[in-house]
Amino acid sequence: MVEGVLSLSKSAGSTGFCFVHAADVHLDSPFSSMRLDSPEAAEAFAGAARASLSAIARVCIEEEADFLVLSGDVFDSEQRSLRAQHELWTILGELAERGVHTYVAFGNHDSLSGWRSAFSWPDEVHFFGPEVSTYPVVVNGCEAARVSGISYPQPSVADNLSLAFRKDPGDPFTVGVLHCNVGGDTRHANYAPCTLADLEASGIDYWALGHVHEPRILRAESPAIVYSGCAQGRNPRETGEHGCFVVRVAGGGGHCGGGGGVGGGRVEMRFVPTDVIRWHVLDVMIDGMSTVDQVIDEIRDGVARLAMSSNMRSCAFRVRLLGRGQVHRELAVDGPEALLAAAREASPPGDRFDWIECVQDLTGPDVDREALKAGGSLISDLLCLADETRSDPARLATVRGALEQRLGSRAGRGLTRLVRELSDEEMLQIIARAESLALDLLLGEADS
Repeated sequence: MVEGVLSLSKSAGSTGFCFVHAADVHLDSPFSSMRLDSPEAAEAFAGAARASLSAIARVCIEEEADFLVLSGDVFDSEQRSLRAQHELWTILGELAERGVHTYVAFGNHDSLSGWRSAFSWPDEVHFFGPEVSTYPVVVNGCEAARVSGISYPQPSVADNLSLAFRKDPGDPFTVGVLHCNVGGDTRHANYAPCTLADLEASGIDYWALGHVHEPRILRAESPAIVYSGCAQGRNPRETGEHGCFVVRVAGGGGHCGGGGGVGGGRVEMRFVPTDVIRWHVLDVMIDGMSTVDQVIDEIRDGVARLAMSSNMRSCAFRVRLLGRGQVHRELAVDGPEALLAAAREASPPGDRFDWIECVQDLTGPDVDREALKAGGSLISDLLCLADETRSDPARLATVRGALEQRLGSRAGRGLTRLVRELSDEEMLQIIARAESLALDLLLGEADS
């Protein structure tokens, strides 16, 4: 179904146009996984999602975009708050006043089954329903493009929604807006699963995808298949730049003056960061360090270096202490919390801030590990078992299952879900920490 024609007046040319592709804004994100013991940092994180959406709007204005697409999970919850809805209404209304149209799809977090308050949305704001709908975009009197999209009717969608998209050969350049998992990526919930072949077969020229939180270009052209990623990193797993794509299309084969056109067109994409707080993981090697103040100085130097590389944005850090050295036992006495307090002294929050979320002690004792492995003792058996677990995916899965069972029986489904969502890298960190604790105990007994 093709909805009413949208008339825009831009300088992009008869069939050339520009749009901005963003997704996964997650308005109302609670940032509940973080221990925010600073009121200033807590306030900054609470407003980060809205600030990133405002940044997307500024990109639309500065780039003179004809339209904006938001590819799902605009809100963090289907029970979206009145405040978050008002924030979206305000920002999209400001774009509408400048003639910028917005096309909004809802995903697994903010499906159509959730609560939605009554707002008088501008005519320039369009929400996709549970079936694919299509809007023509008119630039300088010509139908330069079409935008097709679909929203989730409920949070969990197992159907391949991409199969409902179809573009005829004579249609102008068409943007498909979809929240989905392409190729069964195990790092993300398998909602609206589809394959690259499914997307290619649809005839759509640019797939504006949501759901995966890191920006990815799965295919650059014919068709372009792109995840914009989330607009603002929400936790230590979402490090680095987050933002949106500015997409310029030339020669899209639009319909002008009654003449037919053929879709296609040259696509140019440019990633623009919109995050206001940037997450980093800072690895500090303790090898060769003999005093704790050396560790603290290395943390502060690393924080300053990464903050400089973030173009003066506020930054949040997860610090991981790695390696083997003399300070390992000293760190183990007071734990990483004492070190965290000392490292934070030099970086209080302000207009911009560098906030250390936590310090993880993944260090080991200053021993010759290979010599211990060859010793033929209980310690040797421990180290061999740890190495076998690291290198064997089946053993790693067994450890994960054991953790799920143990924590699930004690703390309920919440912790079980957290364990299930741990990455393989995080599981390896747990094994490394367990090995270190066991070595400390065994070597301590040997010394006594």
